[in-house]
Amino acid sequence: MNPLLPCQNHEADICVIGGGLAGLIAAVSAARHGAHVLLMQDRPMLGGNASSEVRMWVRGAAGKENRETGILQELELENIYRNPTMNYSLWDSVMLQAVLQEKNITLLLNCSCMDCETENGRIVSVTGWQLNTYSFHRVHAHVFLDCSGDSVLAPISGAAYRVGREGKAEFDEYGAPETADRKTMGNSCLIQARETDHPCPFTPPEWAYVYPDDESMYNKDHDFTKTCTNFWWMELGGERDTIADAQEVNMELLRVAFGVWDHIKNHGDHGAENWELEWVGFLPGKRESRRYEGDYILNQRDLEEGHDFPDTVAFGGWTMDNHDPRGLRCDGYSSVHIKPKVPYAIPYRCLYSRNVSNLMFAGRNISATHMALSSTRVMATCSVIGQAAGTAAALCSRYGCLPRDIYQAHMDELQAQLLDDGCLLPGLTRPPRGTFSTSFGPDDAAVLENGWERPHEGNENRLLIPEGCDWSIALNTPADNLRMRLALDPDFTRESISPRRKTQTFTQRANIFLNEPPVKMPAPLLKDAEIVFWLLDTRKIVQKITDNHQALLWLPLPKDTVAIFVRNVRSWGGEGVGLFACDIC
Repeated sequence: MNPLLPCQNHEADICVIGGGLAGLIAAVSAARHGAHVLLMQDRPMLGGNASSEVRMWVRGAAGKENRETGILQELELENIYRNPTMNYSLWDSVMLQAVLQEKNITLLLNCSCMDCETENGRIVSVTGWQLNTYSFHRVHAHVFLDCSGDSVLAPISGAAYRVGREGKAEFDEYGAPETADRKTMGNSCLIQARETDHPCPFTPPEWAYVYPDDESMYNKDHDFTKTCTNFWWMELGGERDTIADAQEVNMELLRVAFGVWDHIKNHGDHGAENWELEWVGFLPGKRESRRYEGDYILNQRDLEEGHDFPDTVAFGGWTMDNHDPRGLRCDGYSSVHIKPKVPYAIPYRCLYSRNVSNLMFAGRNISATHMALSSTRVMATCSVIGQAAGTAAALCSRYGCLPRDIYQAHMDELQAQLLDDGCLLPGLTRPPRGTFSTSFGPDDAAVLENGWERPHEGNENRLLIPEGCDWSIALNTPADNLRMRLALDPDFTRESISPRRKTQTFTQRANIFLNEPPVKMPAPLLKDAEIVFWLLDTRKIVQKITDNHQALLWLPLPKDTVAIFVRNVRSWGGEGVGLFACDIC
C-alpha cells in the first residue's frame, strides 16, 4: 500500500466483501438485526450477476411451493411495484435502495478488496482500493463475510479452499469425473435484443467471430424468438483458470457475442429482420472459481437424497446443472441435469471457515463440492444463504462470539430468527407466537397456526379474506413492545403477475418483444387496509395501510393495546386477500 495515497480507516461489527445478491442480502439482514456493517463492493452498482452489468436471471428452487422468500422476495416485490416494465437500471436502483435505507450499513462502491491482515488464525482487517477516489480503505471488524464469489479472502488469509471437480470416490458422487481436476464451469457474456416495427440491419465489428452455419456455432439452440433464451450457452473459460485468465476469456466472449448476433442477423433466416441488438454484457457472469472449506462440505448425495441437518439455515432446489467445462465448444446442449430432492437443506456449517475463526461466506463460494455447487450457485439460492449468513453474523456481534460458536450454542435462536423473517427451512415450521385469540373460526385458525407460510403439499394453505371484510385479534395481556406479524400471499403460482411463463418464473426480462405487457402486483396480496388499535384506557389509534407491496408485514403495537381490528381489506387483484399467518410477537 503506497503511503503517499490517502487511507481511510473504518470500524465495523461485520465487514461484507462483495455486493452481489448474497452479499447485499447478508449486509441488510445483519444490519436489521443490530450489527454495524460495512459493505465493500468492487463495482459501481450492487447485484453482481443479477445487475444491469451482467443480466443473468435469478433462478432458484423448482416447484411453485418452493419459491424463495425473505429479503429476496422483498426486492422482487419492490421491483414489480416500481418497475413493471423490468427496466434493468431501475432494478439496480431497487437493490441500491435496500442498502441505503439501512442506517447500520456503510457502503463502499468501486472498492476492491486487495489485502488482509491476520493474527492467530483470524482476520484483523481488510484493505480495499477505491478506484474513483484513488484511495485505500482499511476495515477492522469482528466478523468478515466473503460474498465475493471468487473467495477473494481465501488466498490472502490462509483459509482452506478448493478449485475444480472432485473425483467420484471422494464423496461417492456418481456425477463427478473419475479423477479430480481443476476444470470448472465457465463464464458468459450475455446479449439482449429488442423487437421493433422496422428492419434493423447489423454490421458486426471486424474482430467478431464469424459463424456461417449452425455447425460452426456448435449447434447451439439460438431460436431466441421462441425460447426467450438469454444466450447463457455463450460460455468459455471452464478449461482455463476463471480468475487468472479472466481478461483473456472476457475478450474472447465478446468476439463470440457479436459473432452470434451476426449469425442470427446475417447467416440464414432466423426471423430477426426487425430485431436489433440492444445490449451486450461486457462484464462476464461467472459460475465457478474458488470454494471455501467449512466444517461440512455439501455434496451430491446430500442434495439428491435430501439429508436432514440439525443446523439447517437455507435451502435449494435447482437441478444439479453441471455445465461442460468446454462450454460453447461442447456440441449441442452443454449441461447435464441431475434432479435433487426439492427442497434440500443447506447446513450452517457450510457457511464458515474450518481454519480461519472469524471468516464466513455466502453465495457460490460456500463449502460444497463441484457437484453440489452446480445447484447451489444459482442466485435465489445464494440469496437465502446470504440472509442466513448475515443473520448469523449479527448473532456473533451480539454475543461477542465466533461463527463456530453459533453452531455450538445458538442454533435454535438463529433458526427461529430466520423463520420469523419469513425464510423456508426444510424440516422446520414456525409456531405462532404470543398469547391472543382471533375472530377466525377453529378451522381457519388452524390454517394460520400450522407453521407453513406458503402453499404446502398441493394445498393453498391460506385464508382468502373477501374484499372489504374485517377480522380482529384480542390480546390476553396489554401490549408492551410487541408487534403484529402478517404473512401475506405473494401468489406463489405467479400467474397473476404475468401471462408469460418465463416472466412468471424469473420476473426478469431477456429479449424484449413488441407490445410486451408489464408485470402486475400479485393479485391476492394485501393492498389497503385500516388497522384500529384499542388501548387499555378505551382509546383507539387508527393506522392506514395504503399501496402495500410486501408479503411480510410487521406492525408495532402501541403500548397497552388490548385488541386489534383489521378493517376494509383490499387486494391488488380485487378478489380477496390471501393470509398465511397472523400472530403477535
